[in-house]
Amino acid sequence: MKRYLIPATTLLGLVLGPGCGTVASATRPATRAVGEFVLGPEDEKKLGDQLAAEVKQKEKVLNDPQVQSYVNDLGQRLVDQTPKKERPFPFQFTVIEAPDDVNAFALPGGHIFVYSGLIRAADNEAELASVLGHEIAHVTSGHARQQLASLVGLGTLQQLLLGNNPNLVAQVGSAIVAQGYLAAYTRGMESEADKRGLQYLDTAGYDPAAMARFFDKLGNMEGSRPNFVSTFFATHPNPGDRAREVSSLIQSRGYGGGQEAIVSNDFQSIQARVGGPVR
Repeated sequence: MKRYLIPATTLLGLVLGPGCGTVASATRPATRAVGEFVLGPEDEKKLGDQLAAEVKQKEKVLNDPQVQSYVNDLGQRLVDQTPKKERPFPFQFTVIEAPDDVNAFALPGGHIFVYSGLIRAADNEAELASVLGHEIAHVTSGHARQQLASLVGLGTLQQLLLGNNPNLVAQVGSAIVAQGYLAAYTRGMESEADKRGLQYLDTAGYDPAAMARFFDKLGNMEGSRPNFVSTFFATHPNPGDRAREVSSLIQSRGYGGGQEAIVSNDFQSIQARVGGPVR
């Protein structure tokens, strides 16, 4: 599928309209909007389930139970490292068949989508886990629901939750698919997700330095294969800076030492099933 990156304001333009009701208002400096609207856990799961169903309908979900099971098991291992109060719903991991596209994104309600090109780009399981941990952190930190709310607004959230506009979920889902992600996170959100993702990696037994290595690798690909990583860098900017920040954080927190770069011997066989490593 040919992807066209569209501005976040295009998504916002799909869903104009006043409203009030079932979501609470809060203000935090980390958001780009003046105010953000925070969904409760039940509403977040309901809305996330609806949007995930639209993404699965519009994207080509990889028809390979072995790969799907592998990525789900890997993701659940990382989810188990998160505080239970921050995951009031089960997480689901889905691989999208897009071997020439490096990407992963999170939706509210614990839905993580991974493009098969991301699996191809990783050198080992720890590097793949570093991206999954980062996306999980966007959900446990509330970033996914905050970004959706700040983009579509209170009125649209009300309509989505009430289900009185059956075309609205499809419109928002189409916008997510067209762009390849929900919305561009703020730098503060990205930094927080990196920090939490590192913690999840460390407690799960992976080498946290894999995150910095993967950022460096993708940064190099940006110069040699820009089309391959264009979608990833739309929501994961400044790879060189972030690799340095992650390395500094690893050192300051005393991470590393003894963890395996590859915890499962299945990674290479899984990678081969999605087209093999990127050369």
